[in-house]
Amino acid sequence: MIQWQTLAFDQTWPAGLALATGALLACLWFLRRRAVFPDLGLVVHTRRLGGLGDRLIPVAGGILLLMLIVVMMGPSVVHSEAVEQRARDFVILVDTSRSMRHDTAVRRADYDLTYTRRVGAFSEAVDDPNALPFVARFELARESLLRFLQGRRGGDRVALMYFNDDAHPVSALTGNVAFVIDQLATMDDYVNWGTDIAAAMDSSLGLLERYPGDNRRALILMTDAETRYTSELEQQLVRAADAGLSFYLLWITTDTGTLATEDAGNFLELARAVGKVITIENLDPANLQEALLDISRLESYSYEEVRHRTIDLGQPLMQAVRILILPWLLLVATMFHPAIHRRLFERQAT
Repeated sequence: MIQWQTLAFDQTWPAGLALATGALLACLWFLRRRAVFPDLGLVVHTRRLGGLGDRLIPVAGGILLLMLIVVMMGPSVVHSEAVEQRARDFVILVDTSRSMRHDTAVRRADYDLTYTRRVGAFSEAVDDPNALPFVARFELARESLLRFLQGRRGGDRVALMYFNDDAHPVSALTGNVAFVIDQLATMDDYVNWGTDIAAAMDSSLGLLERYPGDNRRALILMTDAETRYTSELEQQLVRAADAGLSFYLLWITTDTGTLATEDAGNFLELARAVGKVITIENLDPANLQEALLDISRLESYSYEEVRHRTIDLGQPLMQAVRILILPWLLLVATMFHPAIHRRLFERQAT
C-alpha cells in the first residue's frame, strides 16, 4: 500500500515561484487593471451553468499548469508491501586446521566420496589417495556440505570460508550456489596449521556487513573446537549475538565427557548462550549429514517481510500532461477560441 504520509518533494522552488506569480496576477486583477486579462471577461460574465463551456478551457489550462509545477518539484512516495519470505543467507565457516585431517572410523572403501583426496595433501606422499584406509574429518565435512548446499532454495545466498591460523574467504555471499559447490574441491589446499576461530568470526561478520540484504541470516561454524579461549573470541561471539543472526556450532569431537581442553569448554559454554551447539561425537556420514539437515529444518520456516520502495510520482503526472495538453491546445485554437466566444457572447447580449 502507498503511504501518503511519506510524500516528499526533491525541490520546492517551483511552488514558491508559482505562488509569487499568482500573487502578482491577483494584485493586477483586484486593482481593476482588467485589460491585462481581456479574455477572462468571457468567463466572469457567463451564466453559472450555461457558461460551463467558456469556463472549461481556462480551468483545464490551470490544472495542467499546476500538474507541470508539481512535476518540477519531483514528488515521491513510499510504497510498502508484505512479502511471504523463506530465503536465507548462510555464511559457512569450515575449520581446516591440522587436526581436521585426523582419520575417522569411516573406511574409504565403504564410502563413495564425491571429491577425491589429493595425492600427498598434508600427509605422507602416496601415489594413490584411495590407498589411505580411512576418511579424514575434513573430507566428511566436505561431503556433508555438498548435500547441504544442493538443498538450498531459490533466493538463498551462501558464503564459504575456510580457516586455520588465518581466515580464507573462498566465496563471497552469492546466489550462485553452484559456484560455491565448485570451491569445495579446493579445501585440501587449506588443511594445515592451527585454529583461530576469533579471526574467522571477525572476517565472516565483516563479510555480512559488506553484503547487506533482506534475507534472514545464519552463521554455521564447523570445527573440532581445539582453540584457545580469548577475550577476542568472546567479543566476536557477542558481536554475532548482537547482529541478530542464527548461530550454529557443529562441534566435531570424540571426547564429550572431559572435553578436549578447558579453553574448548569455555568456548562451547558461550556458544550455547549465543546459539545452538550440535555435537558430532560419532563422526560418520549419517550423523554429520543429519546435523546439517537439522539446521535446514530450523531455517525452513517462512516469515512475513515488509519491503519498501520509493515511487516517483513525477513520471505518471508528466505522462498525463503530455496526453492532455494536445487536445487542450487544439480546443483552445479552434472551437473554444476566445474570439469566437466573444462574438457569440455579443450576439446573445443584443
